[in-house]
Amino acid sequence: MPARRLPLALLLASHLLTPPASAQNSEQNRYYVQQMIELAAANDDSGVTAMQRVLEQSPKPTATDPAGARAALQRGLAALEQNELTAALSAFQQASRADASNVEASNYLGLVYRKLDRLTEAESALQLTLVLEPARAVAWFQLAQVYGLQKDPHRALGALANTYRFAQNPMRAEEILRNIAENETVDTLRDAALAALRLYRLPAEAVIVPPLPANPDIKPLNARPGSRSVVLPKRPAP
Repeated sequence: MPARRLPLALLLASHLLTPPASAQNSEQNRYYVQQMIELAAANDDSGVTAMQRVLEQSPKPTATDPAGARAALQRGLAALEQNELTAALSAFQQASRADASNVEASNYLGLVYRKLDRLTEAESALQLTLVLEPARAVAWFQLAQVYGLQKDPHRALGALANTYRFAQNPMRAEEILRNIAENETVDTLRDAALAALRLYRLPAEAVIVPPLPANPDIKPLNARPGSRSVVLPKRPAP
């Protein structure tokens, strides 16, 4: 069920009154990410922009070991390139612990969690990525895939809408959305891509499912002219 949208003035006031660098603030920032999804699904451009500004102005975590985080990130990328997901996961976790403000580490952590079908953890990591960088289109795209796999069409739509909204190359983003709408095997994500195209008034057509091939074990029974044909199964060969 979609999260309830609150008035923007109330959200902004809540943000200003919340003590920085607190656990409550972290959860509130994740809530703002969800509000960006809700507002994007409703095509509320000013609302999305307001939430984006709130997140951009939020205090960021302090790195405890930036050099260690960069080294772990490189190990993770090398493991991911070899499709060694367990090793990649461990490395990206280390990078995120060493530098909670490392947006690349949290983004790739979300990617690996999704590949491992650990969708709740993938959502959490990608939300953290968007708290750190709310205009990061690739993180929105990854989050849309998570919601598609979770069969959450509303949030998949909002995340895909933000993918297009923040894309540096809108033409390429439109091409990606159209490719998903035409070829994606996950129904929820395919329908969300189609809805996102329509949301932005981009050319979009619903996918036409091709007819099933004729069943070779069925043949028409000769019928009188003007009557409907009847089909009967072929008799098995003796």
